[in-house]
Amino acid sequence: MSGFPIADLRSERLVLGPVEERDAAEVHAVWQDESLVRWSPLGYAFARADLPTAIEWCTTGAVARRRDPSRAEFALRPHGTDRMAGLVGLFDADWDNRTAEIHYWTAAWARGNGYAGEGARAVAEWALRDAGLERIVLRAAAGNAPSRRVAESAGFRLEGLLRSAAVLRDGGRTDHAVHGLIRADLGL
Repeated sequence: MSGFPIADLRSERLVLGPVEERDAAEVHAVWQDESLVRWSPLGYAFARADLPTAIEWCTTGAVARRRDPSRAEFALRPHGTDRMAGLVGLFDADWDNRTAEIHYWTAAWARGNGYAGEGARAVAEWALRDAGLERIVLRAAAGNAPSRRVAESAGFRLEGLLRSAAVLRDGGRTDHAVHGLIRADLGL
């Protein structure tokens, strides 16, 4: 396989599908959220980006990302609502080694419900079982306790710490806690 198949997924409480234009206001709000901005790396272009950028990201950008063989991303929508509660994305897929990295975020209104962990688990299981990956890596700033709890709730195992791995937006450096999930963890 040389790219992720286009897929829509379901979990116990979520529908996972494409990012759409109707999500722009929600995406824009997340990009302004201090809890996202605080832990985003210096090079993350969307922290505090404006609404027109969010609209483009949710329209032509989403279509381009969905066609990119190194990426797969899913808007998280609780069953019974069309509101976007968060996002889970795979990126930097290495099809020779069958690995990728995963990231996620949750809208402020949806936090505390376990949606990010449930969504990350659903995407990771799909990628390992159906999309041909063997390993998924998750990196979280060591001090970002909520993100690390999501990693653990999604079944990722802590593998180590990359010291002084990234520069944060405030100019400080952070260690990255590295988590991994492999096919054997799922009994595959």
